Amino acid sequence: MASKIFEQEAELTAALLGDERVRRIDWDHPSLRELSRAARLIYASLVDNCSDEARQTLAGVEAVWRNRDVYRRATSTTRARKAVLEAICAAVEELLDEGLLLLVDEQAISRGWVRRPWEEVLS
Repeated sequence: MASKIFEQEAELTAALLGDERVRRIDWDHPSLRELSRAARLIYASLVDNCSDEARQTLAGVEAVWRNRDVYRRATSTTRARKAVLEAICAAVEELLDEGLLLLVDEQAISRGWVRRPWEEVLS
């Protein structure tokens, strides 16, 4: 019983911490202003990186990213599904191109470094 309560408290703490991190994002910052909706969702999940929702989103994005070449070559995938998969890959590429996400390796999005330009000190 005590472990269940501790687990629930830990989940709540993670959700609150993630929510606070996401609320701090300055979407009007020039580096973030023009991001697509899909890129914004992935970026917010990367900044959060605590809540179950963010981790589930990143797990799905990472699975698509890791298997993108397979999906692109697949002949059995419907056009609608390919469009969704391409939108996810395009959003990740958008974050990479903007320098908002730097990958440690080409597969692991969730272990990448996330740039938070609104926190940078201007010289």
